[in-house]
Amino acid sequence: MRSARAGAAFVASLACEVAVCHAQEIAPFRITGVEGYAAMRYVTDELKTQSGGAAGGGVRTRQAQSSMREEVFAMTHSYVYHPNLVTLDVGGGPILQQGRFVNDAGTTSSQDTLYNFAARASFLRDKPYQGAVFFEHLNPTVSVAPGQVMTQENEQYGLNLALLAPVTPVPVRLDAVHSHFHGRGTDRFIDEQIDRVSLRASRSFGALGSTQVQYQAIQQESQSGSPNLPIQRSNSTGQGINIDSRFQFGSNREYDLTNLISRNQQTYTLESGALPGRTDTRVLFDVRGRHSEKLQSFALYNYSSSVQGDLSSTLHAASGGLTYWPTPELATAVSVRDEDNITRQSTNRTQGVDGSVRYQQPLPVGEAQLNYGVRYDRREQQAATTTTNVIGERIVLVGLSFSALSRQHVVPGSITVSNATRTQTYMEGSDYLVTVVGTETRLQRVIGGNIVDGQDLLVDYAFDIGGSFSYRQRDQTASMNWSYRGFFNAYFRYFQSEPQLTSGEPTFALNHITSQLYGARADVPLKLRVETMLGGNIEHENRQETISPYRRQYEEAYAAVEDPFFSSGNFRLGLRRSRVEYTNSAQGVNLRGYDVRFWSRRFFGIDLIAEASHETDNGGTVPRSRAVFSVKTLWSYRKLKVTFDLGRTRETQGFSERSRSGAHLLVRRDF
Repeated sequence: MRSARAGAAFVASLACEVAVCHAQEIAPFRITGVEGYAAMRYVTDELKTQSGGAAGGGVRTRQAQSSMREEVFAMTHSYVYHPNLVTLDVGGGPILQQGRFVNDAGTTSSQDTLYNFAARASFLRDKPYQGAVFFEHLNPTVSVAPGQVMTQENEQYGLNLALLAPVTPVPVRLDAVHSHFHGRGTDRFIDEQIDRVSLRASRSFGALGSTQVQYQAIQQESQSGSPNLPIQRSNSTGQGINIDSRFQFGSNREYDLTNLISRNQQTYTLESGALPGRTDTRVLFDVRGRHSEKLQSFALYNYSSSVQGDLSSTLHAASGGLTYWPTPELATAVSVRDEDNITRQSTNRTQGVDGSVRYQQPLPVGEAQLNYGVRYDRREQQAATTTTNVIGERIVLVGLSFSALSRQHVVPGSITVSNATRTQTYMEGSDYLVTVVGTETRLQRVIGGNIVDGQDLLVDYAFDIGGSFSYRQRDQTASMNWSYRGFFNAYFRYFQSEPQLTSGEPTFALNHITSQLYGARADVPLKLRVETMLGGNIEHENRQETISPYRRQYEEAYAAVEDPFFSSGNFRLGLRRSRVEYTNSAQGVNLRGYDVRFWSRRFFGIDLIAEASHETDNGGTVPRSRAVFSVKTLWSYRKLKVTFDLGRTRETQGFSERSRSGAHLLVRRDF
């Protein structure tokens, strides 16, 4: 009787607890948490340029901006009726900002009261049918490069919807977002409006594999660019569908099938007129088999089509091959291919076969590896015109390095360079330089110009097709490699390419190549008082060819040691030297550089990363140099965080010089 009463009491108590818990969860409205921060942020950014004369002369310009801002942000978390029905995340706070902008025309000061606000409502988060709506109005300060910062105003709103299993065997997700980005730096202005819709569906077939389908549409309006050039408004629209299927089949799941299907369309409308729309279609089938531990195979078919105004191309490419390991030390491979590329300007047909052998053998000291590969192609081309065009090739110009266009034999004077949204067109000579080495055309930033470091660009140009002709070509590569315990590696490579004209007269010479390359690399750990690693690389290449022969040398050395004082970080010093001498061009390379990096965790309670690099190149017609220095620190104590970033870059190009320095201080207290 007592045990029965005790059991009844236990059940009653448990029911009471469940009822209390249930009563606590269900409410018309309940706040479940509050978090936020108070922060002070100081940003300064200065840009100086000098061009048009020797050091101390020429035209000088200066732009500088600085801002001090104080902000408070609080975020509340709550729900309506039940956490699984509607959850709310709402927050915001004021921003007091004082700014100062200085250029050659004078000084401008400003004082603004801004705000941050973010809200998100999520519905039925644990149900197979769920969704959310959100709105954000934020004013972040973005660091885009060492010494380069930008204050932006970002506004976004949209929704997310999902229909999941078990309601549907095909889970579907819908995302729709409207975004507006507005900001200004010393040499960049951003004004972008983007509408994006994405619909995703996926289906799993268990052990067999899965298929994913995604449709995406985007519309973008832009007035972004350099404040020193005219800006035209551009509108672009794009939509595409992608189907990605991946399966495994066979009695032992030894076959892998990948099937990719995509179709994308894009159009540009500019104030100065419209560009031809572009439609790209691609179908890929890739089958790979593992027949045994010694034998593998593959078969691939690729179809692609691109149409843009008067330009069109259709590619059919098929290939297949085998890889066979008779012994663990010996590997062999053979493959065949057939490719047809049809455009309105020319028709190209390529058929070929290639094979390779690799043999590796342990030695009394170290291990040796021998490789040999041969490739044979027959190519035929029928040309209806002498040249054709490329519209919108994407390149990135980083620092003062050269970036080569993908096509050779570029027609002189046909190059047009625009920013990624085509709101601005840049000028050769003042914004970028064009150099030609052999059949290759290269672009390089001008440091006093309007192309910022690391900017995405679009390039339009024409190139020579080469006429109607056919030829056969044999390429062979032989290499030897000797390694010792991963500490040391020495290698040699011989390459030969022999094209032979069989009919027709190409408008440019076929390129016969013979190249010898040899080098060595070492990475040696030393057991000293602190962990130390010494290493380096040396390489030499002699390339004899019909069009642009050259000699190349590269040397690199480095030392990395653990922090000898607190054992909480490391220090690395690297030196490098690169030389390229072209027989038929003055655009060589004679580059010297060094890199220094110090990293420490909890150095007097501070996380610290300090980096510096410097390089000079006087091997070309215009000497150039680049120096970068940056320091990043983080100090935290409980909920207080202090970060400080300092950066400086200095670039010279001939008689032009450009320097940028910036600092970013943030003091933040979370609560």
